[in-house]
Amino acid sequence: MSDKKQLPRAGFQLRKKPQQQDDTLIKLYEESELKKKGKAPSAKQASKPKEKDDLSKNNEDVIEKATRKDTKLLAKEEERNAKKLAKAEAKNAKKASKKAKNLEIKPKNKKSRKTLIIFLVILFILVSVGTAVYFLMGPKISEQISGDNQIKTAADEIYYSKLTGREVSSNEVGIAATCIMIENSPEARPQSGLDQAGVVYEAIAEGGITRFMAIFQESKPQYIGPVRSLRMTYAEFAKPYHCSIAHVGGSENALSLVRNNPEYRDIDQFFNDDSYWRISSRWAPHNVYTSFEALDELNANRGYTTSEFNGFSRVKPDTDTRSADITARTIRIEMSGDLFNIVYNYDEAANNYKRSFATGQTHEVVNESGETTQLAPDVVIALETDAVARPGSPYSDYRTVGGGKAYIFQNGTVTSAKWQRESVDSELKFINEDGEEIELNRGQVWISIYPSNNSVSWE
Repeated sequence: MSDKKQLPRAGFQLRKKPQQQDDTLIKLYEESELKKKGKAPSAKQASKPKEKDDLSKNNEDVIEKATRKDTKLLAKEEERNAKKLAKAEAKNAKKASKKAKNLEIKPKNKKSRKTLIIFLVILFILVSVGTAVYFLMGPKISEQISGDNQIKTAADEIYYSKLTGREVSSNEVGIAATCIMIENSPEARPQSGLDQAGVVYEAIAEGGITRFMAIFQESKPQYIGPVRSLRMTYAEFAKPYHCSIAHVGGSENALSLVRNNPEYRDIDQFFNDDSYWRISSRWAPHNVYTSFEALDELNANRGYTTSEFNGFSRVKPDTDTRSADITARTIRIEMSGDLFNIVYNYDEAANNYKRSFATGQTHEVVNESGETTQLAPDVVIALETDAVARPGSPYSDYRTVGGGKAYIFQNGTVTSAKWQRESVDSELKFINEDGEEIELNRGQVWISIYPSNNSVSWE
């Protein structure tokens, strides 16, 4: 920073000192220096003290006047600036006050103020009452069900399978479904994997011999079979599930429908031999097996990773719909003959149905370790329909579209119903006498499609 004194801001500039003043100051300085050295000033120098004083005094007067003038001008300038600043601040404050008044909600009078208070009180009462009613009469947090069979809790989300209604993990929701054709001739028993299917369709394939189409999604057994050929009845029931269809060949009309058809996912063993194998303990054609390790890889390679469908309407989770009045402990469904006619016995403790044949033989499945288990679906449905003759097929085929009678067995009781299906693309539904869709228990559903000239009975 410079040590030089700046000039005043307001119109004053020091004039150059007269040369005479400069000479006098020099002489005074010289006399002062001589005195310090002990030398007296000369007579000529001593004869001019009064002149020196007059000049000094004159100089001081000039400086003092200039300073007073400069200070006065500076003060006036600062005063003008202060007034401008105060005026600007007052203007801004006025604008801010006006803006705040515009934003403020104020009743114009006492009446409007009173109306506002009453409105706020009523609003508070309505919110309080609504909240209380919801928590007292509404579903618990752990039982709030959304339309897509998912339950949301405060901590996380619980997901349910569209196929079985059972709880699944989030990464299992909507994964690819696979429909597998499984044989039911006596040479094929006991089968493998049927107990883990979500839904099983049973119908006559040929000569009174029944066959199963087992649908899997989140459950993935590693030993499934024997896998057999496809028929039109099963292909049509499979379509709305958007499932891959695992089979070994099929009837001419069924193969014409699913092969090279983007509306179907055909994973025939004929063209995917690496995904199937033959066991040595049985004779062909009763010995083709597969696993989900192989099928999942095949599906992934084909891009079959998800399946979209709604599934059957299910009862709410953790809801016990059982009745004290058990009316159907034993169920008999006539399919063809005793080797294929079905008998179910209700297990009250497990709330499911133990499956057997009319011969008295229990219907069992065996796993790869050789352990056997009796089949026991949670819901049994007998669906009546008509046999139809289809071009290009000498095999048994049945009507899958339209509607007809059905009997639903669950909780030890029976419900008379109607089955409905508008088209091959539509999902199968079961309707009660009031026209409402019947809710099924969560778990495995077994649907036996029996000819209309046969019978269903229970006791």
